[in-house]
Order: sequence, then structure tokens, then C-alpha cells
Amino acid sequence: MGKIVTKLALFSLVVVGLSNARAAGEFDYFEKEIRPLLHKHCYKCHSTEAEKLKGGLLLDSRRGWATGGDSGPAIVPGDPEGSLLLRAVSYADDDLQMPPKYKLADHERAALGKWVEAGAADPRDHQTEGKAEGIDLTKGREFWSFRPVTNQAVPKMNPAPGQGENLGAIDRFILARLAKEGIERVDLARPETLLRRLYFDLIGLPPTPEQIDDFLTDPSPEAYERLVDRLLGSPQFGETWGRHWLDVARFAESSGGGRSLMFKDAWRFRDYVINAFNDDKPFDQFIREQIAGDLMPAGTREQQNERFVATGFLALGPHNYELQDKELLRMEVVDEQIETVGRAFLGMTLGCARCHDHKFDPVPTDDYYALAGIFRSTQSLVPGNVSSWVARELEPEPTLKKAIEQHTGETGEANAALKAAKKELRKVEETSGKTGIIVDDLQAEKIGDWDGWHYEQTAQGSKAGLSGNLAQNGT
Repeated sequence: MGKIVTKLALFSLVVVGLSNARAAGEFDYFEKEIRPLLHKHCYKCHSTEAEKLKGGLLLDSRRGWATGGDSGPAIVPGDPEGSLLLRAVSYADDDLQMPPKYKLADHERAALGKWVEAGAADPRDHQTEGKAEGIDLTKGREFWSFRPVTNQAVPKMNPAPGQGENLGAIDRFILARLAKEGIERVDLARPETLLRRLYFDLIGLPPTPEQIDDFLTDPSPEAYERLVDRLLGSPQFGETWGRHWLDVARFAESSGGGRSLMFKDAWRFRDYVINAFNDDKPFDQFIREQIAGDLMPAGTREQQNERFVATGFLALGPHNYELQDKELLRMEVVDEQIETVGRAFLGMTLGCARCHDHKFDPVPTDDYYALAGIFRSTQSLVPGNVSSWVARELEPEPTLKKAIEQHTGETGEANAALKAAKKELRKVEETSGKTGIIVDDLQAEKIGDWDGWHYEQTAQGSKAGLSGNLAQNGT
């Protein structure tokens, strides 16, 4: 029981860590699209790092573009047409063209317009003038969550009779802290309340009246433990707790973004997660299989297939497969994978370091791209006008594999024969100058006058048709 509770608590920490991780929220678009664009095209002349500031305009802070330069405010949030910056990058005015030596790409101008129209959300409110200082990695790693894990002595408690003589380690830590803060603990939950909590927490379903009666009338001191073991052994345990992990893994059955494509085999990853919880798979193995399951040696065919399916964790993200800049698409996929791994396993927003050193955690941009290089080495996209993901066939059981191979061979032979017959038919059609009639149904009988006819001249020849009432199959 102690082991099980500890494992559940560990998983809860992962989920809670994710929910508490810093999310960019309304600034996501700025960090992903606008900051890199401004840094690439504007900072050389319009930032505190510029050797010579042009036009008195700073674009490396919200205050800078709101105050503006010699011509006034550069951006009016919510008003693209009234924003000087957008007029400048559109080259609509011969006297106001920025950058002066070249015009931004269409998608870059569109991104700026979208950002301004949405309100120009910019997190750089408190940026002070002067060069930015580099991140202090040593100081950052002193934060409690980056320190090595150490074993803590379990507090000793002497509860009063009937107040929890068989306290677990987690209970003792909680009660010790309550006592330290001078907070009185509440009374122990009544058996029926405890029963409902167990059912909802472990399998997500309420107990039936019969199950409540059975528990309340069981005098055995092991009744509680037996109930916990039974609920942990039910299929609904994996379904309930697997759903928590599927949220962490941003599970969906379609790609979202652009033309939403269906992940027709997404259910395999869902079932993998459910089975992992029901089989009590070690958490470290659970992580390894999802990140690199296809590289892990497998002892059996089933294990190999399971590990292939587990790597769906990296492929199920929301991507715009229609993006025509394929190299950018590859890096967008890599960025989404890094961000997901960081949130799921570290409770951190690693994606922030794509454009700059992380503002809160000791993650420099160099580390981000070192990690990106690892993920980029994985070929996860099939190129095309609308790209797709790489599909990997699972190894079928031997008897089924033999049947598949036989069917594939027979189908191939039939297709080859059909192709040859069509080729021969085309030759006959091309060399034959004779006219003829194609009859769809030899059994049809004319039972009235012809209603009409049509004639068509094409590059392949002439076609004529008659329409009328025909009896089908002699009826």
C-alpha cells in the first residue's frame, strides 16, 4: 500500500507541476512570432543595443513603441491602419519604408498585422534601458526544484486513540506541518465518505448501494486495504488515471491547426496509456518508451509494437501540416515536442528559450538548440503540399503475417494483370478505326420509343448515346 500511495503521489506531483508551470498565455503569439521578427529585422537600428538609434524609436520594449520616435507612436493597439510601423513595413508610403533595404515577407507583415489587431500584447513592460544581462545559471539552479532529491526523516506522531493510529508517511508530514502552524486537524472521514472518495479518486465512478453496504458491514480491519487493492485492479483505474496523463500528453484524435487531419491510429496510444496504468508499468520506463521507445531493444513482438505505439507521444501534437515552408514546419514540430517534454516531465516551459534565455528558469538558448538538434535528427514528417507524419507498421502475429503476405502477393498479381489488360485495351482502341456500340446490359429490352439522343466529339473519337425506356433483366 505504501508503495502504491507513493507512486500515486508522484504522478500527482507531475500533473500538478504541469498545471503550475508558467504558461505564456496571451503572450504566446508575441514570443513565437513577433519577438523573433523584431529582433531579426528591427533591433539593429531600433533597440537599446543599436550602435546608433535611428529616428528615436525603440522597438525592444512596449514603452518604446508606445511612446514612439520622431514621428510619434509606432503602434496603436487594435488599429493596424493607424499604426506607423505597419505602414512602414507595407511600403505604402514612398517616404516611410522599413526596413529600408528590403521588404518583409508577406507572412511576416501578416503576423505583425494580426498581432496589432489583437491588441499588441507585449510582455516587455518592465524592461529597462541598457544591455540585458545574461542568465545566472548557478544562481538559478539553487532553486529548490533543481536541487538533488534527498530522503527526509518521517516525523514521529502520537495521535490520540481513534485519531489515526496507522498513519502513513504522507499523513505524518501533513500533520506535522499543521501542528507547526498551529492548525487543528479535522476529524477523520466517516467510512461512507471515505468509501466514496476512494471510488471517485481511483476509478472515477460512485459506489453502488450494495457496495456501500458491503463495506460498512465488513468488520475486518483489512476491509479498507482490500477495497483499495480491488479498485486498483479494476480496468476503470487505468481509464481514470490514464485520462490525466492523456491531458498531459495533449492527446487528440486530430491535428488541429490549418487543415485538421485525423489521427486514425491515435486510439492505440490511448490504450497504451490505459494499459500502462493497469499493468503498474514503472514510471521511468513509461517515460523512456514515450520519448525513445522505437530505439529500445525489445524481447518480444508485442513489446516492440507497444514501444512503437508509445512514441506516438511525440507525434500527436497540433501542427499546421499545410505550412509551405517545410524547414520551418520541421522546426515548429521540434519546438512543440520540446515544449511538451518540458511541461510533461519537468513542469517547465522550455519553449521560452527558443528566442532568448529563459526569463525565470536556468535554461539558456544554447541548451534549447542542443536539445532541438536531438529532436531534429528524428525524421517525423513526410514532405508534400500537405505534409503528414511518418507511419510505422506494427509487426503482426506470425499466422496473420503469413495471410497478409499471401493476400498482398495475390493482390499484386491481380493488379498487374489488370494493368496489362488496360494497356492492351488502349492499344486496340488506338489502332481500331471501327465504330461500335457499347451495351451496358445485354438483357435489357426496349419497351417504348426512344426519348432522345446526344452526340459528342472528343480527342479520342466520337460518342453517341440514345435514351429511352428499357426493361431491366427482362422485367
